[in-house]
Amino acid sequence: MRCRIINGIAIASMLFGVNSYSQVKNDSIAKVEKDKKETKLVKEQAQNMMLNASNDNGPRNVNIGLPASIGGTTILENGLPVVYNWSGQGPTSVWRAGSSFSKFQVQTVGETAISVGDVGVSVSTFSNRGTEKHEQNLAFNTNSFGLLRGDVSVSGPLKNNWYYAASIFLNFDPGTFNSDFTNYFDKTQIYKGVITKKYNDGKGEISVQYKFANSESITSKVSPYIYNLDGTISQFGDFKIGRDSYLERSGKSTIINPISGQRETLDQMKDMGSTTNVVDVMGKNALNNGMKLDYIVRFQNAKSGLYNPYYTNLGKIDPAKNRFVYADNQNEVYQGNYVQGVAMLATPKISQNTIMGKVDLSKKTQKHHWLVGLADYYYDIDNYYQSTYNMVQEVAANPSKLITQTKDASGNWINATGVDDYGNSGYNSALQYYTGHENKLAVYATEKWTVNNKIDLNFGARLEWQRIDGMWYPKSSRDAAKADGFTNNQIDMSRRENVQKDWFNKAFTASFLHKTFSNVGFLTDLSYTEVAGNLSSYSGADDPNVTPSQIPGASVGTYFNHPILSLVSKITYIQRNNFKNNSSFQGGHKQTITYDIQTIGWTTDMEVKPFKNFKFHALLTFQNPEYKNFIVDLSEVPAEGNKVYDFSGGTARSVSKVLIELDPSYTYNDWKLWLSARYFSKEAANYPNTLFFASRWETFGGVARKLNKKIDLNLNVVNFLNQKGAQGSISGTNTTSIEQAQAFDGRPLVGTYIRPFTVEFGIKAKL
Repeated sequence: MRCRIINGIAIASMLFGVNSYSQVKNDSIAKVEKDKKETKLVKEQAQNMMLNASNDNGPRNVNIGLPASIGGTTILENGLPVVYNWSGQGPTSVWRAGSSFSKFQVQTVGETAISVGDVGVSVSTFSNRGTEKHEQNLAFNTNSFGLLRGDVSVSGPLKNNWYYAASIFLNFDPGTFNSDFTNYFDKTQIYKGVITKKYNDGKGEISVQYKFANSESITSKVSPYIYNLDGTISQFGDFKIGRDSYLERSGKSTIINPISGQRETLDQMKDMGSTTNVVDVMGKNALNNGMKLDYIVRFQNAKSGLYNPYYTNLGKIDPAKNRFVYADNQNEVYQGNYVQGVAMLATPKISQNTIMGKVDLSKKTQKHHWLVGLADYYYDIDNYYQSTYNMVQEVAANPSKLITQTKDASGNWINATGVDDYGNSGYNSALQYYTGHENKLAVYATEKWTVNNKIDLNFGARLEWQRIDGMWYPKSSRDAAKADGFTNNQIDMSRRENVQKDWFNKAFTASFLHKTFSNVGFLTDLSYTEVAGNLSSYSGADDPNVTPSQIPGASVGTYFNHPILSLVSKITYIQRNNFKNNSSFQGGHKQTITYDIQTIGWTTDMEVKPFKNFKFHALLTFQNPEYKNFIVDLSEVPAEGNKVYDFSGGTARSVSKVLIELDPSYTYNDWKLWLSARYFSKEAANYPNTLFFASRWETFGGVARKLNKKIDLNLNVVNFLNQKGAQGSISGTNTTSIEQAQAFDGRPLVGTYIRPFTVEFGIKAKL
């Protein structure tokens, strides 16, 4: 674990804050104690990161003072990102936490910037490459909704300094509601095998790992509810939030393939899932001069798709203008009072190939620990597209698809203009397309310098050349193709345009620690990161005009150590300039917008041990995430009043100003009791800050029992306060004024929620 306090806001709870500096002492005996505690803390941080209130298949997003869409959690395996670009393949389709990993680390914002060139916190996992003794690990988990999760791993020695490791991870998760088209909303299988050869008296080793992953999953979790102007939500009719499915019941999507122009019907699980083959070649060498040489090369092929229903307006039916019939039985008229609009975004399995590699040279002495590295990431994707269409569905559990009808001149009911017998309209009106490759070549270096027994200095730098080279399909080409007779926004391949960009991204970090007294000291962190876009930035119709975005950060604070109380308190600052986002507005208008976000805050992280076997961790953060230079020109959009909007000075959407984390735990003999509660103050639900979601608690708790040296049992509870946790944004309100917001009081809306009350049981056996 690194002795560096994070550069963002509200990460200290699990990212080395109080825990790293609470171990700072002056004598060698204390240093040994520190090392022991670090080993333990890594395990605790790993557990904390995997406490995810949204889902349990990956690490949670950590608040760094920027919206999660800007600074999420990057996942690494053996030092490399598990996917090159989230838009092409989700990371949890090829990675899950399990016994195949021998090491689990959490990297700070600064460490992530230097090692990966990304923004946010990262989770870094390292595969078991073989053990000196034969080991077998078994794990099984289930929950009150019927989860079936199994994890098996074996490892050990062969002959002549050869070693092996193998694992199987199986996950069949029904989610928290029953659906008519699948029993499990996450069916994931991951198989791994590693062979290792040690040589030169154990000073060197080389390993080859093969991984196969197949994942079929739908991550959309939304529900209709009644929105109250104070930001709370109420149940809508008989629909139980988190317990009833709001996914259209057929499990099929009928699209128009934008390349072939042909109609296709896709299975939303199988045809839009992910199949991945990965080969890692890894090695490490201890050189005679005290230096270490580590390297890895990865070859990855994936065929990955995406099913993403985007829920738009939940509208009340005007029987004088429209009626709705069922798509699978057009003789039956829908009798409900509301209908749900949905923009279907569907991508079948698209082929993509990645070659990644890096080599690190390092050396550790009494006062210095330096590292220099070289990394190269190459990514190729062939004719990626996201087809789209619009539809409506009934507002009910396991809803059926509807067809919109209007009256003709004779008073007869007919399908509305543009709506076909599948109930679809507007095929590919929001089409996304790109093809080509991109490359990142980077050199990086870090230095940890113990100047004397009072002062520690850390430095890091990364210089990265990024190039994208491909083709995209801009609005001018789409309009020209339509004029030439192309229907349903089919792509005229001859009108695609080249896109070639070169960016030079930089990242720098520096930290200073002064151990002023035996238990009190001061610390400072500085960081600067630049990130540009990807080929996927050019998937839409308008030119995003991507240029590198700058993310400066800084913090200054103090720490205090005592056997009973350890504390770190800091003032923090982070900003991201020139961020681009494709947003939706009234009338179906989509536009790329550019803005800055700045957050200044104060965070205090403490750990209290008032008596034996009891530990209480607490985190308190006050922050002010604020929009800067946020002007949206909608002067040519009649549905938005042909106005120019200025949202500068407003609170960033979906980010809380107050964060609290409380984690008590008590250990007695072979038993451990623990709780974890996280408080999020109210969050803005739109850009002008005229609508909000109320504050919420995310709660976890559990009891663990170690039966013997080989078997562990655990019983956990998720969301024991049974909060609904409405969050995110409200569709169609990006320019809603204070006066217009009054109409939302008591109005039915649709949005996301956290996992409902869940009881989990797990058993682990080490044979």
